[in-house]
Amino acid sequence: MLIAIVFLVALVVGIPIAYVLGMAGFTHMMILNPSLLTALPQRLFVSANNYGLLAIPLFILAGELMEISGDVERLLAFARALVGQIKGGLAYVMVILGFLLGGPLGSANAEAALLGSTMFPQMKKDGYDEVFTACLIAAISVVGPLIPPGMLLVIYGVVSGVSISDLFMAGIMPGIYLTIALGLVVYFYGRKSNWPVTEWQGGSHVWYTFKRAFFSIAAPIAVLAAIASGICTPTEAAAVASVLTLLIGYFIYRKIKLSDLVPIFLRTGVMSGAVLMIGAMGGVFGWTLAMDQFPQKVAALVLSITRNPLFMLLLLNILILVVGMFMDAIPAVMILVPVLMPIIKQMGYDPVHFGMMMCFNLTVGLIHPPIGTVIYTTSAATGVSIDRLFIPIWTWVAVCVAVLLLIAYFPGSIMFLPKMLAR
Repeated sequence: MLIAIVFLVALVVGIPIAYVLGMAGFTHMMILNPSLLTALPQRLFVSANNYGLLAIPLFILAGELMEISGDVERLLAFARALVGQIKGGLAYVMVILGFLLGGPLGSANAEAALLGSTMFPQMKKDGYDEVFTACLIAAISVVGPLIPPGMLLVIYGVVSGVSISDLFMAGIMPGIYLTIALGLVVYFYGRKSNWPVTEWQGGSHVWYTFKRAFFSIAAPIAVLAAIASGICTPTEAAAVASVLTLLIGYFIYRKIKLSDLVPIFLRTGVMSGAVLMIGAMGGVFGWTLAMDQFPQKVAALVLSITRNPLFMLLLLNILILVVGMFMDAIPAVMILVPVLMPIIKQMGYDPVHFGMMMCFNLTVGLIHPPIGTVIYTTSAATGVSIDRLFIPIWTWVAVCVAVLLLIAYFPGSIMFLPKMLAR
C-alpha cells in the first residue's frame, strides 16, 4: 500500500516517470531490507546493460534521418497520386501516409506532431472540418508504435525475453487492420460530407511519384526483410537502417548535410537517454517486485476470480486499457510484464501474441481521454483546443478497441506471419 501511495502521489505531482519508478523501487527496497540498497547501482547497470536496448537509439536515429531527408514529402506525393482523386482523398492520404510513416518514426507522439504540422494545414485549406482532421491525426498516429520497428515492441521483447523478431513480424498485421478500419471510418464520414477531390493525373504521375518515393519505401522494407530472413538481429537491423537512411539521404536525395549530423545525434542521444533511464529504473522496480513475489501473488488473486481463458483475456485487456489511460506505454510495459507473466504462462497464452495485444492496448491509451498524451500533442500541433477533441475522439477510440478485440480473440489473424517465417 505504501509503495502504491508513493507511486501515485509522485505521478500526480508531475515527477518524471523515470524518477517515479526509481522512488517506488527505492521505497520497496527499504521495506523489504535496507541492505538491498547496496545492490542498487548494480541493478541499475544490469537493467540498462541489455543488447536488445541498443536497438532503441539506432531506430530513433534512423527516424530522425528519415524526417530530415524529405521522406514525408515524397510519401505524401505518392499517396496523394494514388487516392487523391477519390472523394475525401486527402483523408485517405492521411491514413496511408500514417501507415507508411509508422515504422520509420516508431512513436505515436512524433507521428502526431509531424502529421499535425504537415497535413493539417493542407486538409483545413481544402475544407475538411478541423476537429475531424485532428481526431484522424491522433487515431492514425496509434499505428506508429505497432508497425515494426516500434520501440515499444523492443521494450516488451527485452523485458519478457520474447523474440523481438517475432514481435516485429506479428506487428505488421495489426497496423494493417487498424489502417483499414480507419479508412472505413473516413468512408462513412465522407458519405455525408462535401469533401473535395483532386484531378486524376494519370498512371504516369503515379509512377513518377512512386519512383521519387522508392527508397523511402524500400529502406524500411529491406530492414524488415533482413530481420525476417534471419540475416541480422533487430539490433543489427537498427544499425543497418541508420546507415542505409544516411546514405540514401546524403547521396541519392541529397537532403542530409554533414552539418545536420551533430544536431541529429544530440536529439537522438537525449531521447535515447530518457528511454534508457526509464528502462533502468523500471528494471529496479521490477526486481524488487520479483523479490517480494508480487507477480505470483497477483497471479493467484486473478486466477481465483476465473480460469476461463476468454474471460481472463477480457479482464487483462480492461486492466491494461485502464493503466494505459494514466501511464505512458514504456513504463507500463516495464511494470506490467513481470507482474502478468506468471498469468500468461499459467493460462497458456502465446507470449508473442499477448505482447502484441498489450502493446496495441497501451497504444490505444495514448488517445484515450483524459490523460492520453497523443491528444495533447495533436492539439498543440494543429491548434485545435483540447476540449473540442475530448468527445469526438471516442468514436476513434471505439474503432481502435474493436481492432484490439479482433487480434485478442483471433490470435491467428496476426500470428500466421511469425509462424510462417519460423518454418
